Amino acid sequence: MNIKRTFDKRLGVEISQLGFGAMRLPTLDNGKIDWEKSAKMIDRAYEAGVNYFDTAYPYHNGESEVFLGETLKKYPRESFHFATKLPTWMIDSKQTMAEIFNEQFNKCGVDYFDFYMLHSLGEDRYDLIDRHGIYDFLFEQKRAGRIKFLGFSYHGDYETFKRLFDNYKWDFAMIQYNYVDEILLDAGKLYDITVKHDVPCVVMEPIRGSFLANPPQATLDEMQKFEGDQYSPAGWALRWCRDKANTAVTISGMSTMEQVEENIRVFAQSPDRLTAPESAMLERARDIMLAIKTIPCTYCGYCMDCPAGVDIPRVFEVYNQYKLFPNEFRVGIGYGRLVRDGKGAEHCTHCGICAPLCPQNIEIPKRLAALHEEIEPFRQKFISSV
Repeated sequence: MNIKRTFDKRLGVEISQLGFGAMRLPTLDNGKIDWEKSAKMIDRAYEAGVNYFDTAYPYHNGESEVFLGETLKKYPRESFHFATKLPTWMIDSKQTMAEIFNEQFNKCGVDYFDFYMLHSLGEDRYDLIDRHGIYDFLFEQKRAGRIKFLGFSYHGDYETFKRLFDNYKWDFAMIQYNYVDEILLDAGKLYDITVKHDVPCVVMEPIRGSFLANPPQATLDEMQKFEGDQYSPAGWALRWCRDKANTAVTISGMSTMEQVEENIRVFAQSPDRLTAPESAMLERARDIMLAIKTIPCTYCGYCMDCPAGVDIPRVFEVYNQYKLFPNEFRVGIGYGRLVRDGKGAEHCTHCGICAPLCPQNIEIPKRLAALHEEIEPFRQKFISSV
């Protein structure tokens, strides 16, 4: 089976159903991108037919755009789609916007962007579009040939998403969509709007920041009972996204070569559509997970850095692992290390800076206080082991 297909709706270009997201690339001890490992992953994906590569201005502290542009430079420009995003939260004037846009061209080393997005729109950023003339500016860039397809990535409510389609014309839209968030975040309603307006959907977070790659044991049992090891949990999550007819491309933020190889196998060897029994199995798997009360964090890091030193994504990760895989010792040790290093939830001052930055709309200070109360006893119990 071919990993590419021509997506006629609004786009009319050959595009790989699997996209490579450059947000979670392997890194060195100093936090910088491991260019050697990452380049090999990009090359392997390109060799297998992946031609959609996605980055953004803030990814890897600004290094991702530079890396991706440099790594893809060896390939014919018309052979791949380069996607990046405008950091809407940084725009305070048309001049600032033009400076950032031109900076991205220099960093990426391209003379046009195939897919360009207003980054992370939601109800709190909707007014920025008109206030600073963002849409008009980018539409001008599209008319000048510097953007081929104009869209936006979205983290917000249904009403604002609907307003974006009612008031502007888009070539595509990127949403967080997977078989859990279809219900948990009502993402199914957002997808339905893209269908209604005949606008292609680009899927981000198909595996929900690795959450769906490592589901609770009851979910794993449900999957293995169905067809054993034919697909991993991550493979099933990707297949669910691919099953949606209006999905032009599914972006996977790959961190290892093993993930690249698995994703290629899923898209190159599996059917486009799920069977009815497969869909039913994934619904059962989803229901199992929704019954477990976790914090809907994807560990994107947008909430960081915390001025009080709390490692918010890591604290949430430790807590979620406990809720999904109950183990008092593991959560006690994991949380104990964070507390030892001054990164535990008890340092939260409730300043509230983090909450507006969260794409998942998590009430971060409130959730930190509650989880600290719940898991602090386990830290106390096993404190001598830290």
